[in-house]
Amino acid sequence: MTTHENSFASSYREKLKHIQDMTPIDQPLISWDGHRGRSPREYLKPPVMPYGLNAAQWQNNLTGTQDVTHYRPTPEIPPIRPDAPTMVLLFYPRPDQGDARPIHQSASYLKRIERIAQMGEQTIIYVPPELRETIRAMRPDPYWYIVDQYATVWDIPTNDYQRDNFANKQPRLFAEFDGYTDADGELKPVDRYNRAHHSAVCNAKAFIMYDAIMRNPFGCDRWMYVDAGFLFDDGPKDSDGMIWGDLIKSGLDEAKFDRAISVSRDTGVVMGEYSHRDGQPDINDECWTNPRRTWRSRQFIANVYVGNSLGILNYSVRFMQTVDDMDANGFYTGREEFVVAFVALRYPNSLFSIPWFPLPRRLDYRWQFPGKLVFSRIGGPGSVPPIFDPISTLYVRGRFPSRPPLYPGGIYHATFEDLREWEVRHGLTKPEEGRAMEML
Repeated sequence: MTTHENSFASSYREKLKHIQDMTPIDQPLISWDGHRGRSPREYLKPPVMPYGLNAAQWQNNLTGTQDVTHYRPTPEIPPIRPDAPTMVLLFYPRPDQGDARPIHQSASYLKRIERIAQMGEQTIIYVPPELRETIRAMRPDPYWYIVDQYATVWDIPTNDYQRDNFANKQPRLFAEFDGYTDADGELKPVDRYNRAHHSAVCNAKAFIMYDAIMRNPFGCDRWMYVDAGFLFDDGPKDSDGMIWGDLIKSGLDEAKFDRAISVSRDTGVVMGEYSHRDGQPDINDECWTNPRRTWRSRQFIANVYVGNSLGILNYSVRFMQTVDDMDANGFYTGREEFVVAFVALRYPNSLFSIPWFPLPRRLDYRWQFPGKLVFSRIGGPGSVPPIFDPISTLYVRGRFPSRPPLYPGGIYHATFEDLREWEVRHGLTKPEEGRAMEML
């Protein structure tokens, strides 16, 4: 480790001692000596009159003005049930004909959207106008709320200035990555991340959560963002042979949302999940200061995240500010997994996470991610996943987290213990490393 890297790690640890719940977006704990990026204040304008006083006040605080002086006090659509969460997803098929999801061959991808429609939850889905009728036909009720205001991902405000960046600058940065050595294990950049349209979709996720909360047609305060590929075509089958049948039939559990929100509160989100299967760069790693090694920061599978309205808003704006700052300082931002780790470190208490663990046998499948199941009613209200502060469990050894971890229960307790035993047996978990597994 170089002197500069050692100084960086020591400085970060010292700053962590004084951190409170909310870090202003202009004062992140990790910044660089280069240029500041543009601010989300420049492009985050409410699409409609915001719902709720809290959202309107948040917008005023963000902009430092009184542009938003009014708000809607009642929902546009009465909620589907008391305290129901709202799912939000983004579906913009990629235009390149040879890609996995071209618009003229998207039957498989549309099937995944249809499975989410069949869950029957109140949902906000963002689609291009030409897909509106196709998506509407999946579910005619008002709780399948379609936004087609943005014709392409390039029309989404986080991306409308980024076309040249994602098409030219970011691919150059990707090509400059180095360090493909045996010491890096299986954690390597993946070529398919290096595509402009893919980068724009990843960058849009934080914006549409902001946008959805400003619209908030159901008057919701429990939110769940999901990737459009959330329910893959290969998944566990129920007793009737239906793929994902148990999950679709079970729906979402409000109590499990409340449990996650009790940790993330108004400052951030709970994300499912970070992986113990790849390398885990700690705060001493050069990826935090060397743009050519940024790819080593890849840690999170940004498949699902949940929070209340203010938590999602605060996470989203911090993600957007981090992308803009990384871009201004020559860091690759083309995939959210390369960005989320920086968000966690730059803005402590904005991100809490569910570690990867094997699912119970009847729910296991090839592309399983625990985040797909842990907020469902499967297993009952006592079957809950572990939730941790990733800084204390991954990045800064010996740090005492400001909010204690939540331990697993029910069907998740047994599988989490199985993973802990597997890691110990294979020498992947050691007490001195302070990993999440050793906190139980």
